[in-house]
Amino acid sequence: MKVWNRTLAGVGPVALLLSLAGGVSAEEPAGIGVQLNKLEPDGDDCRAHLVLENGMDQSLESFQLDLVVFDDDGIIQLRTAVEMAPLRPGETSVRAFRMADTACGDVGRVLLNEVTACEGPDGAIEGCGERVEVESLADQPFIR
Repeated sequence: MKVWNRTLAGVGPVALLLSLAGGVSAEEPAGIGVQLNKLEPDGDDCRAHLVLENGMDQSLESFQLDLVVFDDDGIIQLRTAVEMAPLRPGETSVRAFRMADTACGDVGRVLLNEVTACEGPDGAIEGCGERVEVESLADQPFIR
């Protein structure tokens, strides 16, 4: 009981009523994580490895990303659309794509410009693009 009293001590009456009614702690819908894991040379090109986590409760039959690659000076080096599906629900997958005529050393950052397709078994998934979270473990930032 003491933990409960301490926890609620700093909560105002309106917030307390809303939280007890379930209005404050509404859970966001699960999303899709896209991580730029690493870049590696592939001849004169660069291969990007992405780790995708489908946190949704349905499979993705199509998941297409519009990616833009910038150099260290902010100049666009490449723009490409990549298909990352299929992605099973609740699972993690690794996908790679080749950046033609782009050396890994010339990549300053990668932008997820847009999610151009996000479809499940029953067609387009509304609001899917807003549910995508990006991160980078590579030396280069992966941004939205």
